[in-house]
Amino acid sequence: MRDFEKTRTEFQEILAKPIRELGLKLEGSPLERFVQQLYRELEAKGIHKFRPLCYLTDEWGCPSGEPVIGIPFYLANPDLAQLERDMNDLEDAREIMMYMRHEAGHAFNYAYQLYKSAEWRNLFGPFRRAYRDNYRPIPFSRKFVRHMAGWYAQKHPDEDFAETFAVWLTPRSQWRKRYEGWDALAKLQYVDHIARKIGNVEPIRRRGRTDITVDEMESTVGVFYRLSLPEEVPVQELALDTDLADIFNVSPKRHKGVRPAVEMLHQHRKPIVDKVAYWSGVQRPIVKRLVEAICKRVEELGLRVDVRRESEYLTEFIVYTTALSMNYLVRGKFIHP
Repeated sequence: MRDFEKTRTEFQEILAKPIRELGLKLEGSPLERFVQQLYRELEAKGIHKFRPLCYLTDEWGCPSGEPVIGIPFYLANPDLAQLERDMNDLEDAREIMMYMRHEAGHAFNYAYQLYKSAEWRNLFGPFRRAYRDNYRPIPFSRKFVRHMAGWYAQKHPDEDFAETFAVWLTPRSQWRKRYEGWDALAKLQYVDHIARKIGNVEPIRRRGRTDITVDEMESTVGVFYRLSLPEEVPVQELALDTDLADIFNVSPKRHKGVRPAVEMLHQHRKPIVDKVAYWSGVQRPIVKRLVEAICKRVEELGLRVDVRRESEYLTEFIVYTTALSMNYLVRGKFIHP
């Protein structure tokens, strides 16, 4: 996460503006094509009467019980998108559609109140189960589909359905072949069956109530980002120096064919975070803070890499970060004395 003081000059004016005064609209924005793509995918799957309202808000989401889809406001404006890229990680087109399909699963569930049926409960579990942000998934469980990072379907029955719906909706996902022999296949078959059954039926709830909209967001862009700043991982508790020196073991006396290790890590930071979060099941913000803390220490130590062996360093770094993340998942800490 970049410091506000380091944010490029042209964004300082944007940071000072209240979000509601930016005049952001979904219609005519870069997001509109993704909404239309979602509607085309629903149509292609035989869902003709369900078209969830999409609106701009502070984060991805579908308010519980409401058949509407909230999309982060920064995706509606190129300058805000660049600011988000500078301050955090910006979703690419593939990730935007993954979120859209997931949230459409929630909205579909709420629009037809599927969660009230015994069949839904038998497959996914009780809808009213307590919702926990901190959950401990079972990696590689075949009872759940894989879509969002972190074995997200295991978080709650509602998320399980949304993830299942997203996999089913994704064009060319080949879900029947991919999930053959999995317990999760029964859930996908249920979605396929229910979509055929009610594809031409008007939703029970055609319209839903939105959460806070972009026109109601009184805070400035700068305040929005300050409030979303994650806690830093205390580097001193990680005892990184010996491990990092082993990984990036280029002699300080060498001057040719080398470059700063932090330069290489920054180049690959987002995919490192994405993949470690996906396969470890540790929440992405935690993995991101861990990687940023390690990068900071690598820079402080002045470690370097042999440019001819960068793939080796990258592989070892990802394995190392995954091991720390799994330790956190199982024990609640990255390092134990």
